[in-house]
Amino acid sequence: MTVRKKKPPRDDRPRLWEDRPISYERWLKHKDRIMSSTRAGSRPEEWWAYEKQMPRPRDLAAERITLFEMAELTETELAELIPEWRECYEKASKPGFSYCIGHAKPGDTHATWLSGPAARRAQYRRVGIPPALIKKWDAERKRRAKTIRRLAEPAADSGVAGGETDGADRVD
Repeated sequence: MTVRKKKPPRDDRPRLWEDRPISYERWLKHKDRIMSSTRAGSRPEEWWAYEKQMPRPRDLAAERITLFEMAELTETELAELIPEWRECYEKASKPGFSYCIGHAKPGDTHATWLSGPAARRAQYRRVGIPPALIKKWDAERKRRAKTIRRLAEPAADSGVAGGETDGADRVD
C-alpha cells in the first residue's frame, strides 16, 4: 500500500483550522479576503491584534457594542444590525416580557426567569445592543407615551366645563 503525501497548499492564505492570529505579514497580504468573510458586527482576531492593538471582546455581543462605540461598523453592517437590535428592543419592551437565564444555581431543577428591567437588560446584553441606542430608543418611547397621554386628555382650554355646552348643539 502506498502512502499518499499531502500536497502543500497552492497559496499561503489562512485556513480555518490554523492557529490564530496569523503573522502580521500574512494578515497584510490577505486582509481584504479575511475581512470580507466575517459576519456583520465582528472582526477577525488579527484585526483586533494588528489594527487596534487590543484584545478581542469576550463574545459577539460585546464585540458588536465595542465596534459601535468605536464607530468601526460600516454602513452595511449598521443597516443589518440596527433593525435586528430594534426588533429585540421592542420585544423586550412589551408588557410581561421575561427572560430565561437557565439554572441560576448548581443543583437547581427548574429554570430561573427574569422579568421587568432585569429581563430587558439581559435581553439587550444577549444581542449586543449598544447603550447609546437603548438610551435613544428609551427617550423616543417616553416622548411617544407623553404625546399619547396628552392627546388622550380632554382639551382644558375649550371653555366648556364639565358637560356644559354653549347651546350650539341644541335642537329646537
